[in-house]
Amino acid sequence: MKDSLIIYGDSREVLKSFRSEFDLIVTSPPYADARKKHYDSIHPDEFANWFISFHDAFYDALKPNGSLVINIKDKVVNGTRHRFVWETIRLLEDKGWYSIEDYIWHKTNPMPGYWPTRLRDGWEYCFHLSKTKRPYINFDAVRRPIGDWAASRLANLSVTDRARHNSVNASGFGRDISKWVKKESVLPSNVISVPLVGKNMGHPAVFPLGLPKFFIKLLTPENARILDPFGGSGTTGVAAAQENKQFVLIDNNLGYCRQAKIRLEKESNVSLDITQLDKRIVPKELINSEMTLFNL
Repeated sequence: MKDSLIIYGDSREVLKSFRSEFDLIVTSPPYADARKKHYDSIHPDEFANWFISFHDAFYDALKPNGSLVINIKDKVVNGTRHRFVWETIRLLEDKGWYSIEDYIWHKTNPMPGYWPTRLRDGWEYCFHLSKTKRPYINFDAVRRPIGDWAASRLANLSVTDRARHNSVNASGFGRDISKWVKKESVLPSNVISVPLVGKNMGHPAVFPLGLPKFFIKLLTPENARILDPFGGSGTTGVAAAQENKQFVLIDNNLGYCRQAKIRLEKESNVSLDITQLDKRIVPKELINSEMTLFNL
């Protein structure tokens, strides 16, 4: 983990020193209208343009076949859903990003409550974008056991099962059941079921470990380096460390950097030493009182 870092600073400045170095950027940016005691508040009307200000930094830091995954949720404003999330994705597409897939994080334990016109909030988006239409992907890393149903269902195949069976509604989709014979695993769907974190770990919005870990497995090669430009409590770093990947966490809140350091030591058995900023990594002109580097 010698090349893993926690950096206190603004990602837009810090990442000027990292060109085509990351296989995956996976992050959950600050919520729109976040509480000011945690992050600077960003009004939903301004969120898309604020996020686009990170475009150059993210695009240049990512490898040509790398991926950007954004976990984000829109917000109710004056009783209706504000669509700043989709505005953000559209602006990213206009900047040259390809929308590869939309994943849904299904929260298996959503917060209880009552709202006059809405039900419990049980999911969030995870947008997968890339600089190319064919980013690196490793399906085998996320395959799951096919299940007990296969033994009985595939034991005696009919004539129909042994040929492609098209949908009865003529949609063009179809299946060939015989191709499942002897298969022991299948790909998961694009719905990721992971429970909410039970405690905030010194941060108001900790996303669950299983979320970045899923994308790290799916979207990175063996010797990958992972970036979270809004590092928060360090969840992405913990997930990367547990998958034996290098990582860089950046956050403009020094308290969160310290919390991430403590958490990584505790949950990932990684020994950390706070060191002086390494001038070989970050150019001298970027070194100031607002940036501190923690070298793992």
